[in-house]
Amino acid sequence: MIASPPPDRMLMRPGGRRVGCAEYGDPNGLPVIALHGTPGSRLMFALADGAARDRGIRIIAPERPGYGASDFHVVHSLAQSADDIGAIADAYGLDRFAIIGVSGGSPYAIAAAAADPDRVPLLALVGPVGPIADLKRSIRISKVHYLLFRVLAASGLGPRSFFRGLRYMVIRTPDTAYRWLMRRVKPSDREILARPQVKASLQAAIREGLKPGIEGAVQDLRLYCAPWGLNLGDVDVPAIVWQGADDTIVPPAAAYALASALANCRLDVIPAAGHYWVFAQFDLILDAVAAALKADAAATSGGAAPE
Repeated sequence: MIASPPPDRMLMRPGGRRVGCAEYGDPNGLPVIALHGTPGSRLMFALADGAARDRGIRIIAPERPGYGASDFHVVHSLAQSADDIGAIADAYGLDRFAIIGVSGGSPYAIAAAAADPDRVPLLALVGPVGPIADLKRSIRISKVHYLLFRVLAASGLGPRSFFRGLRYMVIRTPDTAYRWLMRRVKPSDREILARPQVKASLQAAIREGLKPGIEGAVQDLRLYCAPWGLNLGDVDVPAIVWQGADDTIVPPAAAYALASALANCRLDVIPAAGHYWVFAQFDLILDAVAAALKADAAATSGGAAPE
């Protein structure tokens, strides 16, 4: 098995708890904290390295508790999870920064923006998990999504059995796990996932995330499938939701409802796209991030936006 690269930085939290972080792009660039999906790790943004460097963006990618190099600890709410993001920003000396949340990282991104709105000029949500428990009476989701996000998530043993089986495949028979994934997605996703660079990167990111165990993934499902406890209408941070119309991994209807619920959000629906389109179009996300950060820098300095 190929060894994973060590974290670029290991931050220490109260009690000696460690948080692993990777960096991509321009080390002196515009700061972005990027939150990985479920399951995932700090390696999930490796494919964005070149696009970020070209745009003068510095991506800081922390791992949530229980993933990769980050020690597990119990998080009782999404609001509590924002403490780590604020501490990471402080440790890196960031005054203002954008936040990217991909898939299962999106609820945590929203919680972080809600906790510290004056520091976040853009909240970028890619194929986000929406607040399914809060919206369950007003949206329709597929039978598969119903099973995963409502039935399985509410079961005590269900998530553990699911993620144990997934972890076994990812670590012991990674190609079998990848074929299982390919069967769950639409042709547009299969075309992207079949690219050797995407396959290698995604396999490495998920393997690294699940290497220490399944606690991080189980906690993710517990937190974002329960009521979020966040007043989305009060999250007045400029936000963009990008959602593939043919997503089979997360319910598109929940993402649309999320965009409507946020106070200051633009919804961009990607036609004929599934869940993994971002691995072929990181530049789309980073263009929006760069524009927002440059405009914010100009506004806060009273001068012209930097080139």
